[in-house]
Amino acid sequence: MLETTTTICHRGSIMKFDIFNPIKYGNMIVINVPSLKYLSLVDFNGDSYLCENMPEVIEAIVKVVHKSPMKLLGSLPSVKNLYLCLTNSLQHQIGIYHLVHLELCQDSPGWWGLLTWMLDNSPKLQVLKLGKCKERCFISSIESHWRGPISVPECLRLHLSTFEWKYYNGRDEEKKIVAYILKNARQLKTAAFSVQRVFPMKERFQKHKEVVSLHRASSSCKLMLD
Repeated sequence: MLETTTTICHRGSIMKFDIFNPIKYGNMIVINVPSLKYLSLVDFNGDSYLCENMPEVIEAIVKVVHKSPMKLLGSLPSVKNLYLCLTNSLQHQIGIYHLVHLELCQDSPGWWGLLTWMLDNSPKLQVLKLGKCKERCFISSIESHWRGPISVPECLRLHLSTFEWKYYNGRDEEKKIVAYILKNARQLKTAAFSVQRVFPMKERFQKHKEVVSLHRASSSCKLMLD
């Protein structure tokens, strides 16, 4: 089947654009809207689109299967608020210099690698939340050793003030992530953890105790446990 391309190009004042699971029949949608401020892409069917020239986007929801997520994030140089659910990893370093609020979905295989990449490439990050998509109903457990940043990211040293983890399991690699962030986030004000309800009350309480026992770089950090 030949692939065709449909280009959405607008030079006017479109502020918001939403795409939800476009059905791919050999078609490619190219989005070229320089005035765009708010973008929502939900596409678990495959590489159905290509984003270009969106320098003004400040808020984006991106839940996609995408072969080249680097190009996607590279098209959002001004984004400040970002929700990510990506199925492919990111390799090269690019600076997402304006990002202050990040939510990562745990539904995607390899999300823990994406977390490391985002910490390294988001120097002004203030809010970090881990959760899951409403479109999906499972949590991807960390299947390999978590490799944290080589050096402490700037966002942890200078800016991160809020850390929230929903559906926390308290497994070994997850505990490593929590320990690393609490140990290095010097400006952290709030750290909230919600343990999955599938665990018995006694086991959930034990996981809470493990979090409480971890060292915190910020003496003003308040723990919130559920």
